[in-house]
Amino acid sequence: MKFKALAAGLALLAGSVVASAQTFTLVPAQPAAFDPVVLRMTVDSCVYDADLIGVRKHEDVLVVTSGVRNCLVPGPLRVIDVRLGTLPVGSYRVVVTRVMGDIVESPPAAQIDFNVTGRPVIAIFPPPKKPNNDWSGNWVTPTELGWGLSIQQSPTDALFAQLFVYGTGGAPTWFTFQSGQWKSATRWEGQVYASNGPVYTAPAFDPAQVAIAPVGAASLEFEQSPGTEGFATLTYSVGNATITKRIRKFLF
Repeated sequence: MKFKALAAGLALLAGSVVASAQTFTLVPAQPAAFDPVVLRMTVDSCVYDADLIGVRKHEDVLVVTSGVRNCLVPGPLRVIDVRLGTLPVGSYRVVVTRVMGDIVESPPAAQIDFNVTGRPVIAIFPPPKKPNNDWSGNWVTPTELGWGLSIQQSPTDALFAQLFVYGTGGAPTWFTFQSGQWKSATRWEGQVYASNGPVYTAPAFDPAQVAIAPVGAASLEFEQSPGTEGFATLTYSVGNATITKRIRKFLF
């Protein structure tokens, strides 16, 4: 055991020799509330093992632990992005520690203090409506396989969605939901757009052939009654046809 501990200690010491070439930064550098925050590590590819990285949170400290390999010869630098999550307004610290077996490096490889700031508030009255949740994900009707709605909600609460359905003759068809706004904390309304362009098998993509046009309207009503969480009512129109479906978030 003493020999293993000594070998681990020597490996950590060897890794520290190339530490000056390694960097640890936050992306974005100045996050706003609920931005996805990533720790970007530019590190020795031999010492750091991307499959042995863990993240835990204690109060306002995010601890990133990285298992390291026994390397006496430095490897080429590589970039490892570590997801830290989305955070509310506040002050935080990221601590990066390297671990080999039972040996924990001291002092830590990096320590970064940062603040998550609030987003500017539009000075109008009444203030615009905004959701209290992030509804991003894939939404489906479980008994109607093969079509669905993919929702992407940005940290600024802008919503973009792609509806993939069956069209004439059963051919796959898609529409996008854009140019909308929140009418309440749970209701979004916007426009439906259709697009077409060059065939995917073309040897080169010609942007001049892309056409996007509004073809109808859409609304999403996310349910928040007890027992109905995770469901929503989707209503959209394309031309003279109006469709209403009850959908639920697809969990996997």
